[in-house]
Amino acid sequence: MNSQKLNDWLQIVGLFGVIGSLIFVGLQLRQTQAIALSETYQNRAATSVEASVGLMSSPAALSGVSKIYRNEFDQLTMPEAVALEQLIGNSLTMLENNQLQLHQGFLSEEHWQRNMDELNCILTVPLFREIATGWDFRDSFEQVVSDTLQKMPPDAENCWTYHWDFPMD
Repeated sequence: MNSQKLNDWLQIVGLFGVIGSLIFVGLQLRQTQAIALSETYQNRAATSVEASVGLMSSPAALSGVSKIYRNEFDQLTMPEAVALEQLIGNSLTMLENNQLQLHQGFLSEEHWQRNMDELNCILTVPLFREIATGWDFRDSFEQVVSDTLQKMPPDAENCWTYHWDFPMD
């Protein structure tokens, strides 16, 4: 075999090696993205659990939420209002983060729609609307809140109200 043919074969083998390496790198990138998505969802779940634990460990927050459920806004105490402000502010911050994750490709449209349902529900409570418009968020999330408020009827029913057949105390 002459040196030209050997050179041609070595170039072909090298080309297949480069193609194989690119395929391998592509598979690694796909796996890395899947891991990043899983970690993002895990972190979101952990944050949600932490928020629930915080709510359950705060008598003022629990009392305030129960008053919201009963449409007793005028009976909120200052500690309850402060606890609710933190609770809703944290919920809105999580929604803002989820919007960023959506734009970065780490959140599905389906999940974001559930987030929008939650935002709509939050904004049915007058106190929560006040909190939502008073906190400082990224401009794009403030626009989402503003758009949601504009679409909401002024007499939107408090979706936090529950109509259970047993006492709420």
